[in-house]
Amino acid sequence: MAKKKKNKSKNGMSMGGRILAVAGLVTAIVFMPTTIFLCFAMLPTVVAALIDRSGKGTRAITIGSMNIAGCTPFLIELWTKSHTPDMALTLITDPRTIIVIYCAAGAGYLIDWAMTGIIGTLMVQRGTQRLKDIKKKQKELVERWGEEVSGHIPLDEHGFPIENKEVETKNKPKK
Repeated sequence: MAKKKKNKSKNGMSMGGRILAVAGLVTAIVFMPTTIFLCFAMLPTVVAALIDRSGKGTRAITIGSMNIAGCTPFLIELWTKSHTPDMALTLITDPRTIIVIYCAAGAGYLIDWAMTGIIGTLMVQRGTQRLKDIKKKQKELVERWGEEVSGHIPLDEHGFPIENKEVETKNKPKK
């Protein structure tokens, strides 16, 4: 079975990727005021995407969601009043706008931090409970089948317990 080759150029971008990049560039130029505004407003999301070490992007998604939520009222204002680069720059230079947008992104950071802590704590509690259940089950098995199933008795090369005075004295609990 022959593998299909994707239509990629030397730089590794497929034809579909090129079309998407050109469409994005044209859209950014057509909606220049929105592009200008979002380039400054979405900086916390870009930073979160760059510093996220997990590789899953969950931090960037959380922060980006809150960041875009903070941008929404000002985007609506930009679109309804005057969709010009001057209006976009006016909104960006307004301290109230920046405070609201960046505080919303900060709330995204807080949500990410809190959820990470909560999930970590729950996983530790589950692991601890599972360990207790396993030890309880091991104790029941030793009571039912004898000390041989515990793994504490030395075995010979055939898997039988070694009956030796030296071994018995080593396995006896100290008083």
